[in-house]
Amino acid sequence: MPEDKTTQSTDTKSLHEPWGAACAAVMEGNRQAMSRWMRALLALSQEVAQFTQTRLQEDAAAWSALAACRSPDEVLECQRRFSAKASEQYYEEIGKLSQMMMRATGEGLVLPQKPNSTP
Repeated sequence: MPEDKTTQSTDTKSLHEPWGAACAAVMEGNRQAMSRWMRALLALSQEVAQFTQTRLQEDAAAWSALAACRSPDEVLECQRRFSAKASEQYYEEIGKLSQMMMRATGEGLVLPQKPNSTP
């Protein structure tokens, strides 16, 4: 005698429910991690763009200052100032980007939060 289709459907459904909940939790965790990662990448991109813009403006100003030099001593002093300032700015920017990456990496290790959970 064939089994009742209703009973068979209910049994199959009850077997899949735990897997569905687990998959939903994994998917939500992945969504949250991807969201954090994309925000971190956006912040890094904005920082690099801002730094690049600032450096290009300062490079152009340095070329103008070099063009205004009237002696070899002035040229050397202008180049020295430019190199010192650029080196300092690059050093600071590398530190800033490193800190941003460390924060982004740390945020990626945070366990996902359940939606509508209360702390």
